[in-house]
Amino acid sequence: MTPNTCFTRLRELIARDELPEALGLLRELLAHSPRLDEALHQSGRFENIRRQIRLGTVSPADANLTQNQIRAALLDMVREIETQGATPALQEEIEQAISIVGSKNVVAGANISAGGDVHIGDKTTQITQNAEKIYNIDHIDNANFS
Repeated sequence: MTPNTCFTRLRELIARDELPEALGLLRELLAHSPRLDEALHQSGRFENIRRQIRLGTVSPADANLTQNQIRAALLDMVREIETQGATPALQEEIEQAISIVGSKNVVAGANISAGGDVHIGDKTTQITQNAEKIYNIDHIDNANFS
């Protein structure tokens, strides 16, 4: 995923009113950025308004207004990150975060050293066993291979 496709994805999520997913992606992208605080603030606002809606302690108009404010703030944040992406430090950070988002078995920002037989990730091992006799064949679940 490139920065442009990531920003497009964020906008699509916001447009489809999938704010939890958009906030999660934004938090992943900004995990090591000072802008993470902004994303966390908006996430907190969103969770708070959802709780108030569930409890019935906020009017529908106020809830709608708050959610629209959160959407506008997220879009503004995405726009600012895009325009400031020209700075080498922020661009590198965004590209590193994008390479991790949605990846599997990634260790970021750590040095790992080990000896011996070390496996990280999915490993499938096929075992072949030869038997001279098979006992209790009527119930293969309980078969004794020897």
